[in-house]
This record gives sequence, C-alpha cells and structure tokens, in this order.
Amino acid sequence: MSLPFSVANNWTDHPELKKPVSWKTGDGNDHIEFEANEEKKRWKIRLNDFPDEPLYTLIIEQKEIIHFDDWPDFWVRPDFPE
Repeated sequence: MSLPFSVANNWTDHPELKKPVSWKTGDGNDHIEFEANEEKKRWKIRLNDFPDEPLYTLIIEQKEIIHFDDWPDFWVRPDFPE
C-alpha cells in the first residue's frame, strides 16, 4: 500500500519510530539506500524523486510507513552508497 506524498514529516503520528536504529548502506536497487533489521522486521529507506516528492520513505515489511525530508537525529545515517 502506498501512502500519498501529501502526507509527510508526520513524526508525531509514529512515536514508535523515535528510537535508535542501526542502519547500514543498501545496494541501491529500487532506490533502497539504507536497510536495518529492527524487532525482527526488515526496514528500508527509499530515496524518492526530490523535490517533487519527499526525500525519503521508510518501508517496513514492504509497507510504506512515513515519508520524510530530514533525516531524524534519533537515527544514525551511514554514508550513501557510491
């Protein structure tokens, strides 16, 4: 299920995401730039078509959870893949 891009940066709707997450660099396939295993679930960060869309989308178990523009300070982002 895809979330509309008009709903973005709504961190207050997702307090469960506000925790440290150990991200690693993804392989870039399907624009997935970062990945993590969190609570036995696969988390992915997709890079979108910015500025027409929010910069990132968090996907958990193939479901879009939140679109956002600024990387939150409670997550440590690794370097982008080369």
